[in-house]
Amino acid sequence: MPGPSNLRGSSAAATARRIVRAWRELTGGSGVRDGARRTLVACSGGADSSALVLALRGRAGHVVVGHVVHDMRGRRAALADCARAARLADALGMAFARGEVRTREMPGNAEANARRARYEALAALAREHGCSYVAVAHHADDQCETVLMRLVRGAGAAGLAGMPARRRLGPGVVLVRPMLGVTRAEAEAVCRGAGWAWAKDATNRDTTRLRAGLRETVLPAIGALAPGFQSRVARTAGVLRETAGLVRARARRLVVEDAGGGVRIERDAARRARGVVVGEAVRIAVGRVCAGAGRDRLSARAVGAIVRAICDERGGVRRFVIGGAEVEVSGAGVAVRRAAREARGGRSPRTSRGSGSGDARSTRRTRRVRARASASASGGRRGGRTRRPSPPR
Repeated sequence: MPGPSNLRGSSAAATARRIVRAWRELTGGSGVRDGARRTLVACSGGADSSALVLALRGRAGHVVVGHVVHDMRGRRAALADCARAARLADALGMAFARGEVRTREMPGNAEANARRARYEALAALAREHGCSYVAVAHHADDQCETVLMRLVRGAGAAGLAGMPARRRLGPGVVLVRPMLGVTRAEAEAVCRGAGWAWAKDATNRDTTRLRAGLRETVLPAIGALAPGFQSRVARTAGVLRETAGLVRARARRLVVEDAGGGVRIERDAARRARGVVVGEAVRIAVGRVCAGAGRDRLSARAVGAIVRAICDERGGVRRFVIGGAEVEVSGAGVAVRRAAREARGGRSPRTSRGSGSGDARSTRRTRRVRARASASASGGRRGGRTRRPSPPR
């Protein structure tokens, strides 16, 4: 396979310059020299990540090309991708680092497990090679796919904000996405401009998967009706990210550390807050007691059931198990702790449709019997008290 040449064509070269400019902005800005922003570039061998490597070719001394071999595909195909990424790094005079993860036998969502393990491996490679940053090649089309996927799944503002351009990946390592302003077509043009043949993953065309289905059918249709829509979706995602930040700031005020190792949500204050703020407080609390591991298991339906329990005026104790945490709602407040089986290292049960545990259901049945008896004795009123409407989800 011939090595990449210098970029031909003003359009491809301009795209590469935009990528470099975004990389510099995300890794400290103009006040930082390139030597102080040493970066591991995650390269799968596909067009997007190859374009990122090609764009940063002039910074070879400050960039390491990294590849993580995983077992979600056949071994031969996985090693071929790794070899292609290594050849690209060698052709450009860049250092190359390889990691490997095995997630096929792990319980839970296979794609989420693979993604989490890959990021952990990339962070480890970055630390091993003295890199403070890991750059990934998610681009504008990827952002549109992410926003649309979350929209059809009923996400709130935080989900519809899409992927952040920068976030903490692990101790001493920051993840950056310098290609969010670049389209898939522009990334492929960079590869063609350098004469580089990229790897093609057949799973990306499996339209039975939601992301691939959106990519192959929905996005082209939108593009035909509204050319350049990717940048407008990106702007909307940015507005929603700011909105989600405001909600999160208010939600943090409701979450208090507990001396017993768990956290509490101030129930009286939560009742005065909007449902969307209380829901985010639940997510924050679960994330804290589970060290962030349970957030991908927090469905809107399950969180909504807990929000309604927090904001109503019923007494008694109701328990919910969600995302590896137990949430106990009582008259005294809301306690959130790691679920018993999760604390012992096992996998905790997940609530179905946001319902509570068996003990909670039994408690609710007992209260309903008592409420009916009280209503009969008081002429149909439930203890003479008017129920507050459920908060918005």
